[in-house]
This record gives sequence, structure tokens and C-alpha cells, in this order.
Amino acid sequence: MNRNIIAMKIYTTLLFVLIVGSVNAFSPFGIKLKPIKEPVEFAMAVHTGIDIGGAVPYPLDKILGVGNKMGMVPRLAPSLGVSYSLVVNKHWNVSIESTYKKVEMAAKTRLTQESIRDGENTLYFEGRADANMSFSMIEVPLYVKYSFGNGMNKVLFGGYYAYVLDAEFTTTPVQGMAGDNEDKTTWEPFGPGEMEQQNFTDKLDNWDAGIVLGYERVLIDRVTIGGRFAMGFKDIFRSGEENKYLSYSMLNMRGTIMLSYTFLRK
Repeated sequence: MNRNIIAMKIYTTLLFVLIVGSVNAFSPFGIKLKPIKEPVEFAMAVHTGIDIGGAVPYPLDKILGVGNKMGMVPRLAPSLGVSYSLVVNKHWNVSIESTYKKVEMAAKTRLTQESIRDGENTLYFEGRADANMSFSMIEVPLYVKYSFGNGMNKVLFGGYYAYVLDAEFTTTPVQGMAGDNEDKTTWEPFGPGEMEQQNFTDKLDNWDAGIVLGYERVLIDRVTIGGRFAMGFKDIFRSGEENKYLSYSMLNMRGTIMLSYTFLRK
């Protein structure tokens, strides 16, 4: 069975046990879930969402520069997690989450000049290429949240750490010109299916870290909808020159739409 599927099943089972166990642990002591108007010191919630994004070249002129274009097609997959919040006062709280998510994206690119290193060999390329990437991870954000508008609106800012369970990154040159040196006059044209797929999967790192910021809106008591943006600060490739296929870094960037339910307030 695929390792990614096994990890998802284990994580979902543990999440269910945690939720049921937490509710059962408090019920025998007569502790009731408090209505929103009463003071709350601690809260737990479950959430699900959809992530849109992937790894993006950095510096950004690699996709925004003259002649460079990138069209991204996200592949949507649901996330599932649990959050723990410590309420400081009516405006501020500190939260930590644990979320299983899968971020997938396909991209069609048009590059003016690209170099791909493989050991001592370097391929120089100009033209169109297709890219596919997928990252399955356990993400652990830690952030502060500020509530305003009678507690109905919330903004958050913090950081995250992610352990990558499974990852894949491939590119396929479609049409253009290529050569083994920087002199374009020596390059040869190629068409669809004439060049091999470039697979970078074995050089991808197994962790990521970065910042997260977002906005949330309370729909009804205990139910919140929100949006977030997260950006990694490290290259998706492992450190070391032997792992540097590309002449630039690739950073994880993604947006998230989330729906959460607070099942415990104490």
C-alpha cells in the first residue's frame, strides 16, 4: 500500500481518538462545553481545508522575467487537522496546530534560458516544459491570533514547521532548443517526446519551515471559515552542491481555505 495512504489513515485514526478521548476525559468531571459568552481559557478544534499552491522559483524573476511565463494548474486535495488554543484575553490567543495535507500542482512553463545540472553535466534549455509536483506533509503551525469586531473577525500571524512524508517533482521538456553549453548557436531544436523527463524527486528535502498569516470569520457559534497564506523560507532541495539541479531555489508557497469546528471550550 502507498506510504502516503498509510500515513493518512494513521493520522486520521489518531485524530479521531484524540477528539473522542478529550471529550470523554472532561465529561465525567461535569465540565460542560461553554457558550461563547462565557470566559474561555482553552479551546480545541478540528479543521479541514483545501490548499492551492506548490514550489515556486526564487528569485521570482525566474517566472516573472522577460520572456518567462508559468501557468499553474492546482490539484485539489483535502487537509485534516486539530488545533489547540490558549486564550490570553478577549482579543489575543496563542494556537498550535497539527495538520495532514497534500499540496499538488501542474505547471506549463515558457523559459528563455534554463540550466539543469546532473553531476558534472549541464543541460541548457530554452522553450516550453511541463512540470508536476506533489508534497504530502504533517504541518505544525504556531501563531498568535487577534480578535476584533466583537470577536467575529480574527487575524493571525506566525510560523510553521512541516515534515514531508512523500514528495515528487518532475519536468518534461516539450518543445524548444537545447545544448550542452551556453552558446545558443550550437543548440539543436527538439519537439514533443524527443527529450527525457527530468526527475528531481531523489534530491528533495524532507522538511520545510516558513511563515503563515491569515484571516478568519465566525459563521456561527463554534464554526469558523478562513483563508491563509504560507511561504517557506528554505529550498525544497536538500543542501549541498550535489543536490542542486537548478541554478535557483524553489520555495513552497500556498494558499489555504479552511473550515473549523471548536468541539471543546474550557
